[in-house]
Amino acid sequence: MTSHRNAAHHNAGKMGPAERWRKATEGRWHSGVTAIETALIMPVFLLISFGIIEVSLLHVAASTIEGQVTAASRQIRTGNIQNTADPIGEFTQILCGGTTFIDCNNLIIDVRKFDSFSDITYPSYFNDDGEAESNTFDPGGAGDTVLVRVAYKWKILTPFLTAYLGDGGGSSKLLHSAAVFRTEPYDGPIN
Repeated sequence: MTSHRNAAHHNAGKMGPAERWRKATEGRWHSGVTAIETALIMPVFLLISFGIIEVSLLHVAASTIEGQVTAASRQIRTGNIQNTADPIGEFTQILCGGTTFIDCNNLIIDVRKFDSFSDITYPSYFNDDGEAESNTFDPGGAGDTVLVRVAYKWKILTPFLTAYLGDGGGSSKLLHSAAVFRTEPYDGPIN
């Protein structure tokens, strides 16, 4: 037994690197266990990875909408939007100026003026059939109380996320942002 070990050790010195590697890994991949383990783990790993990416994009989109609503609302508050030739066009241009992951054609815009903060109501973005209501744009004048709401229906692509993120278990998530303020007295005293 000892002479057999010495002979194997003596012959190992004469083997090339490829032969030593083949001898060292002999029997490791013949059973197919590695392929089976990969086949079992890979779908779960990919699903979780895509879910993390999608949730990250969803948060970026929500944050982007929030920032753009703040910027566009500021222009209404100071009267810059109201004093343009195309107020809704200017508002939409500001709103869509910094959006990357969002299709601006699918934004739901709701800008309404009210007499006071206590009169503010929040109507649904959707009608009874579940379809988006048409955009409402009434930015008011100087000293008016204004509600600015913008919503976007984000389609969820990762299958298992619809149960956790989807509105009502559906395959989309409504991202929305709102701002409520009194416009500045840009053309006269506040009423």
